[in-house]
Amino acid sequence: MKRFLILLMLIYSIPLQAQVVLVKEGETINNNQTGSWGGVNIPRSAPTSLLYRNNSITSVNTYGYMLQAGDEAPTSNNNNLDGEIITGNRFNWKGVNGPKVITHGLFIGYNINSTIKYNYLNNVPYAVIFKSGTNEGTNMTFTSGGCAYNICKNGKFAIRLKGINGVKILNNTFYNGDGSGWYFLLITENMDRPVPAPSTDSKVFNNIFYTTTQIPMIKIETASLAGFECDYNLYWCTVGQPTFVIDDRTLTFTQWKALGYDTHSVVLDPQFIDNENLAPKNRLDYGINVGEEWSSGLSTTATWVAGISPTTTDQNGTWQVGARIHKGTLVTTIRVTAAGGDTIIDTQNGTLQLSAEVLPDYATDRTLTWSITNNTGKAEINSSGLVTALQNGSVTAKATANDGSGIFGTLNLTISNQIIPAVDSIGNEFLSIVVTSDILEITLTDASISSKASLYNCKGELVDSKNVENETFFFEVSSFSPGLYLIVLEKREIIQVAKIIKP
Repeated sequence: MKRFLILLMLIYSIPLQAQVVLVKEGETINNNQTGSWGGVNIPRSAPTSLLYRNNSITSVNTYGYMLQAGDEAPTSNNNNLDGEIITGNRFNWKGVNGPKVITHGLFIGYNINSTIKYNYLNNVPYAVIFKSGTNEGTNMTFTSGGCAYNICKNGKFAIRLKGINGVKILNNTFYNGDGSGWYFLLITENMDRPVPAPSTDSKVFNNIFYTTTQIPMIKIETASLAGFECDYNLYWCTVGQPTFVIDDRTLTFTQWKALGYDTHSVVLDPQFIDNENLAPKNRLDYGINVGEEWSSGLSTTATWVAGISPTTTDQNGTWQVGARIHKGTLVTTIRVTAAGGDTIIDTQNGTLQLSAEVLPDYATDRTLTWSITNNTGKAEINSSGLVTALQNGSVTAKATANDGSGIFGTLNLTISNQIIPAVDSIGNEFLSIVVTSDILEITLTDASISSKASLYNCKGELVDSKNVENETFFFEVSSFSPGLYLIVLEKREIIQVAKIIKP
């Protein structure tokens, strides 16, 4: 027991190395060195929890770095920045590009599980680089984190995986419009080491690849295809079909798909509103859900200002591709139908329930406002789409989207067999009428019996007349055209007129 206590004391006397917490936020760095520059060099001599957020780096250097958040080779500092978060930063390179320019923008070497998102890299020659590999040929492997919702504009390549495994590349926008590009995504071994090992298990989903020259979208070595997954991306080349390279062999999109990649991807112009912000004009619903961790992307109006986080928008409905996410989905179609497919109400004050199909199914606001337009007939409609007949003729029911899209759907309805009361000039009811396409059934009050009843069309032409001795009488109207008619009752000096619409 005594030996155990001494051993326990020795164990607890060993000092533990504390993790450094480092937050760099809101800094603006402007470098004017045209040759080599070490960039913003993150200290990493001890395990460090790094948050590098909402900073701005502008540089003109032809080689070196803009942000150095890792190592170039195996050293005792390796893995000291594991789990680093680099988010919301703008990298703006203003140098003169050329064959020998190798400026590294956002460099993450020999660290794993980094989260790189919401960054804008403008004209950076080597935009984002992940790297590892021992001299004996062992790579580091990501088990979390990834590279998502970044915009990489121009430059020689956007993402470089060099001897690193398991990196996720999700919902980025890659654009090249100045002819500087070699390829967007380069996945290879780390050939700097004596025994290089391929970069395996890369995952590439929901990205936009856009180029104005026919550079390869992805270049990858055969050995790095182990565990490689690539799908639900959008590709667009303004001068031809997208191409891909395996080793030194160039493949068409069809050949690339035949190997099992990008089965669900599309070749489609994303229709950017402009070539600076690279926000698509419309939603691009071609992606796949890659998890709650990555469910929030850049808003379509996000900007980069030092010290302020770019605005974000949650994925909504079908997963969108690219770095920028449209806030919601507007209604595009409304189809109005009636219960049982019927469009006629032929009972006194009868009702008919309407419903509306709202498309797309993932529209953000699917609520509607119902209204009725009385054409030759009359009806009412409530907030649930229930129509109540009031007067014979035609009406139009309308369902309008409440999302501001201006989209609506309509359905024409016919109303018949309604009893129409008629009143004189001082409001006394003197008859009621049931109107059908064949018969006018007229019921008089006692005071109107013994009248002469005349029926006139809308031109004022007499089409029928009769003496009325009973409470109820009929006009046969099956041969008459639909439209407006007047029923005129004459009893000595009293003349009463009722208007009806024949269906």
